[in-house]
Amino acid sequence: MELTEQSIERMRFKALTKRQSEVYNYLIKYVAKNKISPTYNEISQDCDLGGTSNAYRIIKDLMHKKLVTRIGNTTESRSIYPIIDKNLVRD
Repeated sequence: MELTEQSIERMRFKALTKRQSEVYNYLIKYVAKNKISPTYNEISQDCDLGGTSNAYRIIKDLMHKKLVTRIGNTTESRSIYPIIDKNLVRD
């Protein structure tokens, strides 16, 4: 079975959990509107994650899947930005 770039992208998106997808889309919309990334606390509250540790874990998972990147050499949450892929964004 030959894997095309499009099929790889589809598999990558299917691998997202519901929460990961929600946070990914939230990040894209937040950054587009505010020109800065949200804090872990904002992510947690706005996505109803129940705590900042859950936001941190989901962001870490999205970074592992190469959907989110950290700008600069810092641990601040405001340095986290989504890698926008039109095939992965849901309204």
